[in-house]
Amino acid sequence: MNWISIPTGLILAAAVIPPLVLLYFLKLRRRSQPIACTLLWKRSVEDLRANAPFQRLRRSLLLFLQLLVLALLVLAIMQPQIQAGRRAGGRTVLLLDNSGSMTATDVRDGRSRLQEAQRRATNRIEELYGRGLFTQSAGETMVIAFSDRAEVYAPFTDSKPQLLAAINRIRPTHGRSRIADALALARAYTTNVDPDSDRPIGDPATLELFSDGRIEDLADQVLRGETLLYYPIGSETADNVAFTAISIERPYDRPTTVEVFAALANFNTHPVVVDVQLSVNGVAVAIEEVAVEAAAADPATGVLVPWRRTVIFTPFEQPEGAVIEVANLRNDDLAADNVVRLVVPPPRRLSVALVGEDGFLLKTVLEGMGSIERLVTLTTTEFEGLRDTGGADQYDVVVLDNYAPPAGSMLPGRYLALGATPPVEGLNEYGRGNAQLILDYREEHPLFRFVNLDQLFISRYNLLAPADDVEVLAEGSTGPVIVMVARGPMQVVYVTFNPLDSNWPFQRGFVTFIVNAVEFLGHAGEAISATSFAPGEALSTRLPAAAEAVELEIPGRDEAIAIAASEQTMFSWGPIRLSGVYGLTWSMPGEDDRSGRPLAVNALSESESDITPATEIFAREDDVHIAGSGNQYMPLWPWAVGVCLAVMMIEWWVYHRRAYI
Repeated sequence: MNWISIPTGLILAAAVIPPLVLLYFLKLRRRSQPIACTLLWKRSVEDLRANAPFQRLRRSLLLFLQLLVLALLVLAIMQPQIQAGRRAGGRTVLLLDNSGSMTATDVRDGRSRLQEAQRRATNRIEELYGRGLFTQSAGETMVIAFSDRAEVYAPFTDSKPQLLAAINRIRPTHGRSRIADALALARAYTTNVDPDSDRPIGDPATLELFSDGRIEDLADQVLRGETLLYYPIGSETADNVAFTAISIERPYDRPTTVEVFAALANFNTHPVVVDVQLSVNGVAVAIEEVAVEAAAADPATGVLVPWRRTVIFTPFEQPEGAVIEVANLRNDDLAADNVVRLVVPPPRRLSVALVGEDGFLLKTVLEGMGSIERLVTLTTTEFEGLRDTGGADQYDVVVLDNYAPPAGSMLPGRYLALGATPPVEGLNEYGRGNAQLILDYREEHPLFRFVNLDQLFISRYNLLAPADDVEVLAEGSTGPVIVMVARGPMQVVYVTFNPLDSNWPFQRGFVTFIVNAVEFLGHAGEAISATSFAPGEALSTRLPAAAEAVELEIPGRDEAIAIAASEQTMFSWGPIRLSGVYGLTWSMPGEDDRSGRPLAVNALSESESDITPATEIFAREDDVHIAGSGNQYMPLWPWAVGVCLAVMMIEWWVYHRRAYI
């Protein structure tokens, strides 16, 4: 119960109740009056018994009724209110946040925040449809759950069982919390929105939000005139250390080795020490103890900024494909961001074409590369005919050995050209030069890993005036020596001289440069790990054209579900609700064993990992009402006034009945 004017009521009670009681203490002084009936003698004798100004207070129904009238008037002045339903005929939308942060288990009894939100929403339904004495007409209620997208679990209805069942059906997700879709659904069922002013037309429903307040787009969504009641959920001392990023690399000089990097963020106001475990296909291979400093408030904004720490694991051999998992072994309140995974395919071997009339030197180097699966030697005529047989992109790298294709025959692809200038716009050859040394080169570039050009002498070379978008990687005493052109599907590394016109073949760096260049071009733009999906997205990947009986294994389910391919070679399923490793399997004609491919889903979201609940939330409009408790009250003073009038009528009837007697 809530009281609005307690002091005023107490002052009124002190002013009127004591004088009334005092009147009943006073001795009655009556004048003598002859009467013709002796029925009233007894009362007259009793009045004369008192010999003092005050008499003992006797039991009196009139006094009780008069005191009751005054008490009711005082009660009305104090304006009591009780928690009740809501305005008659109105509509309410219950918005339940089931995003990743709502899976935190910092609520009492080990419940998750979503379970607590469901409990409170259930109690709210009981309040609205309890049909108590002071409950007004409950109207209709809608139930919407939202994370990265919204879903209506119950349209507007006044059926209490239907609403309770809808609340119980809501399941957790690991998606990000965005309320825009939920509010759009609520407005679609209640009012129309003026497209010119972005204002609702008609009487909007009351929005009741059950959330921890970590909603990315709330401030831009609530419109003028809408009422938002906020039920904050969660503990202010919530504990969480989360992974916010993961990456895996294969060093190009060691393609069978992988390096794993993971980023940790501490959202606590105290430092922590965590054990981080690296697993390959479910088998732990390394554990690192990592100390992470405490989060600190930004001096400019006051917002708590988590402390970040990068964990780097020692490179290890992994020649096969695998699921690599990094786990935070420290128990905290949010488990969804304690594990991150990536699927690493086996290192891809390259297909290389060597074009030139006399490629003995380069052919020898390329044949010695273990990362080349297929080496094809093409004559210049065969190369120029690639337009009719699939183009140059059927090879990962094309090596041009002192050969310049005719203009128009150099199709999109990845090229390593040595000697003759290829017909690429922007190279701009303008003559020949004699005798130069290397003055400078980009030592940090992957092409020059373990390569030293300080002793390189070039006897003959081509002179270039490169365009602005041509990257110069090595500069000689008279001009560019090694340049690179990257224009979409066309990537070219050009060495302006024939290696036989220099002392480079006699240096160890020559073979290393060729290996670096082929590896760099062959894996350019290639992800070292398979795509990692995020909750809310759709799983999608290509399948073999003859794939049959496609099934998907979902984390937390014992049985796989059958999937119908949307196209002959395309698989798509979603939206994804939970993080984890999803197993995609299929059958191939003539094969007994099923083929498969794991797909990793990671909940990498700093906004969801920051699980400290918001005690206040702010909307775009200044006049939007945001309540901390979400309680609505009904005034009782009209009831008190009505009862007061009824008591006064009873008191009048009792008084006149006694006077008649």
